[in-house]
Amino acid sequence: MINESPAVVTSQHQFPRAAGVALPLFALRGAYDLGTGEILDLIPFIDWMDHWDQRVIQLLPVNETAIGEASPYNTVSAFAIDPAYVSVSQVPEVEHSRAAQEFADTRSVRAQMRRARQSSERLRRRAYMLKLQLLELGFEAFECLPASSDRTVAFERFCVGNASWLDPYAVFRAIKERRRWTSWEMWPDALRVCDPEAVQRTAAALQQRIRFFQYIQWNAAEQWNAVRAQARRRGVLIKGDLSFVCGRDSADVWAHQGLFDLNSSAGAPPDAFSATGQAWGLPLYDWPAMRASGFDWWRQRARQARDVFDLFRVDHVVGLYRTYAIPVRAGGSSGFVPQEHAEQAAQGHDLLTALLEEAGESGVIAEDLGTVPDWVRDSLNRLGIPGYKVLRWERRDGGFVDPRSYPPLSVATTGTHDTDTLLVWWETLGREERIAAIQSLQLANARPDADDTAPPWTLQLHLALLRRLYEAGSLLTILPIQDLFGWRERINTPATTDGHNWSYRLPVETDALDTVADVRERMEAIRALIDETGRSRR
Repeated sequence: MINESPAVVTSQHQFPRAAGVALPLFALRGAYDLGTGEILDLIPFIDWMDHWDQRVIQLLPVNETAIGEASPYNTVSAFAIDPAYVSVSQVPEVEHSRAAQEFADTRSVRAQMRRARQSSERLRRRAYMLKLQLLELGFEAFECLPASSDRTVAFERFCVGNASWLDPYAVFRAIKERRRWTSWEMWPDALRVCDPEAVQRTAAALQQRIRFFQYIQWNAAEQWNAVRAQARRRGVLIKGDLSFVCGRDSADVWAHQGLFDLNSSAGAPPDAFSATGQAWGLPLYDWPAMRASGFDWWRQRARQARDVFDLFRVDHVVGLYRTYAIPVRAGGSSGFVPQEHAEQAAQGHDLLTALLEEAGESGVIAEDLGTVPDWVRDSLNRLGIPGYKVLRWERRDGGFVDPRSYPPLSVATTGTHDTDTLLVWWETLGREERIAAIQSLQLANARPDADDTAPPWTLQLHLALLRRLYEAGSLLTILPIQDLFGWRERINTPATTDGHNWSYRLPVETDALDTVADVRERMEAIRALIDETGRSRR
């Protein structure tokens, strides 16, 4: 039975019953991108979403990572937007800078840009380096503007309003560059321990470079504001992703060393992805110190998230209750931290309560996948925070749980950025599992033929599976864009270092999706499903 209620009220937000699409920002293509999706590429995608009655865009983290780091979860800042996402062609000072235009018109740069735009895979490093060079030229022109100009006044206002995270980030970023990206743990002692006097002296010597990195973040924020404005006009919600923890070699860990246990690494116990568990190489929180601070750093993250997202997903939410620790140095922790159940329950509840208090009108959603104790999900329900229901993992009595029985306080989906696509998953199922799926999900139009072969992937089967997801009792159904069309390419394979991880790009430019006949025809069928299952705004 389809849940007909128009909305579900949680403790902090009224969610619509809606459909949405999940894709990384880097997967978008634009006419002027340099090998990776850009912030302003979201505007034509929002228009496309609105046309097809999709109401939520779910992104991966958009924070800055190191030059050679592809994963959006290993960041150099929990707050700064990756400069690779800035639409440099539409930064006013770059657009009108003769020096920038001359640089872009050189034969070698034109060739790099052309190859980057045509690449079938994301080229983040190349985009990052080219954009920094163009932004440097734009910044030179910006610094020539009078102090009373609208642009300068807006920039100064941004710097003051975001000083709590922007100042340490920009200082860290300038020092990293000066020291050729060596880890802060290798810096001279006074800088390594973030001694205020030493940092102040160094910052004075790097003042212009610090200002440059602030300039990049201001432009990223200005472009993001333009995207948010278009999303509001179109009635589309932007859903962000708060990574569980930032990278060890990050501005946050350097500036707040007392909040982290650097003798230990966060990780995951053995699970379906890894029989031996996963060591992430990411720092462990010093949870007593976090609590003593009133979870101020987390509160700050939630405040920023509410300013840039309508909804945000809290990555690895079970880790807020208890984090799996792996020692990396003498004195490191091992096993779950905290160890006692009562402490775990209190910690997760109190921290999530703090996030809800700061989230304001933005909705909070928990990534509760993997090995998650029932008591954690009970806690999330009491807090009014939706979790996830992934079709392939919802199993019962040898079959699959019918999505129509999913609770309203949940998000239904076919998979995540860490799974095979729906098509590949189906192809890997054995015959008995395929038949069990068809029977338990009551896919009447996709029953196997009488010739006793395994039910194959067909258009009818695909649409029948999507119908069940849109019929889900869940308040939101958000599907990876590959699964809308039955594409094969995945985003990431956990516990591997394959060069293809985190490199997926759409096959065509974002504003040209509907010029592809197969895409347009599939979206017409999907929009009909949305209308029939009560997820349409019309």
